[in-house]
Amino acid sequence: MIDPALLGRLRTLAGDNFQELAGTSVAGELPLTNAVVNRLIAERLAASSGPVSAVQVEALDDDTFSAQVSLRSKVIPSIRIVGRIEEQPQVPQRPVLGIRWSMPGIGKLGMFAGPALTFLNALPRGLRAEDDRILVDVSELLRSQGLGDLLPFIAGIQLHAKRGAFLLKFELRVQRY
Repeated sequence: MIDPALLGRLRTLAGDNFQELAGTSVAGELPLTNAVVNRLIAERLAASSGPVSAVQVEALDDDTFSAQVSLRSKVIPSIRIVGRIEEQPQVPQRPVLGIRWSMPGIGKLGMFAGPALTFLNALPRGLRAEDDRILVDVSELLRSQGLGDLLPFIAGIQLHAKRGAFLLKFELRVQRY
């Protein structure tokens, strides 16, 4: 997540028009540890009355991660989902992060869980399930977090996973007039 204080300082400096910072280019890598990601998820779930009660995410090597998902319904036990990042966003043409998921240990039966996740509205705004894929619309996700005004300035964005952390790589650029 972008530090709200930093974004606030930039807004104070530039006013309501980021074009005041024309010519600026910022690139960086932001490591998001498992602890940070899990805290953000827990905060979101605490404010939600949706079907998911808890999620524990663990970043693994080679752009893979696992998630232990617990539902409020005690009828269904917690589910382990493994995801692999397969598609990086191409901004502005296709700002979508593509993740292929599976449920190890249950074979092809895991394919039936996709429609159930969508039906339960388990995914927040900007995320959607299609068969064995989860698509993250980066533009929609930023808008839903009140960061839509950054969209015209995103020159590149990628998310990778390595053991213990997700690495968010980004480039912001304010074009000159």
